Amino acid sequence: MPNAAAGRPRVRMTRAAWVWVLTAAVVTVVGWYKSLNLLLLGGYFLLTLLGVNLRLAWRASSKLRAERHPTPPAFAGETVTVTADIVNDAGFPLTTLVTAAAGANHSAWMLSPIGSGDRKAITARWTFTSRGRHPLGPLTVDSSYPLGLLHVVRCLAPDDSVLVLPRAGAVDFELFRYWLTRQEAGAGETHRPSRRSAPGSGDVRGLRPYRPGDSPREVHWKTAARLNQLFVREYDCTEPMDLVLVLDPWLPAAPDAEATRRFEWVLSLAVSLAVASAASDSPAELTLIVPGRPPAAYHGRATAAFVRRAFAALAEFEGSPDAPVVPAEFVRPRANRAARLVLSTRAGGPAAQALRAAHLTCVEVSPDRPPAWFAPPSALAAKTLIAHAHGSVPARL
Repeated sequence: MPNAAAGRPRVRMTRAAWVWVLTAAVVTVVGWYKSLNLLLLGGYFLLTLLGVNLRLAWRASSKLRAERHPTPPAFAGETVTVTADIVNDAGFPLTTLVTAAAGANHSAWMLSPIGSGDRKAITARWTFTSRGRHPLGPLTVDSSYPLGLLHVVRCLAPDDSVLVLPRAGAVDFELFRYWLTRQEAGAGETHRPSRRSAPGSGDVRGLRPYRPGDSPREVHWKTAARLNQLFVREYDCTEPMDLVLVLDPWLPAAPDAEATRRFEWVLSLAVSLAVASAASDSPAELTLIVPGRPPAAYHGRATAAFVRRAFAALAEFEGSPDAPVVPAEFVRPRANRAARLVLSTRAGGPAAQALRAAHLTCVEVSPDRPPAWFAPPSALAAKTLIAHAHGSVPARL
């Protein structure tokens, strides 16, 4: 989609340009004072070349335009791909330098040349370490055609921004499911075991004859050798477990470093559970409930696209000492056959108490008792540093 009109070009003189101007001035003055026409013509020629450089560079920069592509939400620490198209509206080829900057991220592209009417795509891969809305900075063109003495700098596209979600940690989803079953966080229904033949981490239910499409890794070779027929393992697995995540974002009025760490831990846990659910063999329904006036609920199938779209609400989310409690009646319609988790910055928060008072079973998770199935981003970073110090990298991050 085309951006708004760019700003007026500005001229930047290089050190060589200042020397050029000084030389032209000296030659012109000496030629005039001594009445030496050759020197006078030489001074005029130098100044004319400088004017030609300015004219051509100005024209080149004014004939380019940029069309920026929308940047989808990304997780903190994830590589963000920023793209745009540079279009040459001039009737002649152009050679220019296009630059962009966003915080500690800088990129430059030398486009040499862009034909008349051509379109060239530029791509930058940047990383943002904290959540929030980060400016991408303007796209600027720097043209010094043809002599390189004067640079004409012009904004091709105004500032844009990217929404950065909380950094995701690692969740052992099988351990999480086992822990959740023991905690009795569901609505009271039994998750019935179902038979499947696909490879998984469930218990082996039995054997059945091989069918085309089965994985060779699931062949039970001892039985196949004894009966002279291929048999594959069947597994028991549970139905996909729907999740309802309720945030309890209490934060003191003047939060210190520890309070801020606990708040970010809760947001990272919510994102990590969503990412792990989307990456599981059978993604279930996922609901994120964010307190507010009124509260907001984001519900859908736990896919990668849904996680990025729904959890973008946490990119700029802030806690407060008087954060509203999500009413139990707001949670109840979304709680059928689902496991309800209250992610709180402190144990015994009001959100979990309100749900239990309304006879809604839930499990509260807080930094006071961190679960074994969750590794926060800080722990992953520490493991990576230790692994590099010993010359190895963890297999799972």
